Amino acid sequence: MTDGQTVDRRVRRTQGMIIDAFLSLCQEKEFGDIIIKDITERANVNRSTFYAHYEDKEDLLNRITNEKLSALTRLSREQATPYEPGPDTLDPYYVALFEHLADNKLFYSVILGKMNNTLFADKMTAAIRESLHIRISSMNKEQKLLVSLDILLDYASFSIQGILTKWLAQQSIHSPRHMALQLTRLSLLGIYKATGITER
Repeated sequence: MTDGQTVDRRVRRTQGMIIDAFLSLCQEKEFGDIIIKDITERANVNRSTFYAHYEDKEDLLNRITNEKLSALTRLSREQATPYEPGPDTLDPYYVALFEHLADNKLFYSVILGKMNNTLFADKMTAAIRESLHIRISSMNKEQKLLVSLDILLDYASFSIQGILTKWLAQQSIHSPRHMALQLTRLSLLGIYKATGITER
């Protein structure tokens, strides 16, 4: 391993410690009540180390949220390729989405739960909407859409966002793959068929 790689690894580790400390404090206190000393003591780093990476706690929060939004956008592009739909064939985008939230549960529980950050939630919904748009745009267009594209995208993206938030609030009682399967089936069947109102 080169010296540069060693330094990068050390920087990532330090930043990870600061981020984890900050998010754990956000679960215990209001954002406005958290001071830099709280973060550095929880992360076991000194103030100069904190300021070597971040300007203040607002900069720290902004950089964390921007990183997660970038990850969501990458998910939308990486999982945008068509797949063969089926009631037991998991949509890879839903799998990736729920696994991403599970891997970053502390962050999303704080931002969407404790902080109830509506701006981030709106941006998250927009990222999900983009992924659905990419998916629909890549499909065979021989069959005309039965509803307006804008309404379809809004309905689906807000529904998914709501389910993700509820899943986090319920402490992720179901596994990411279980949730991905449920959304796959809802997407495939639609509400009426999923409830058994109409024949399949």
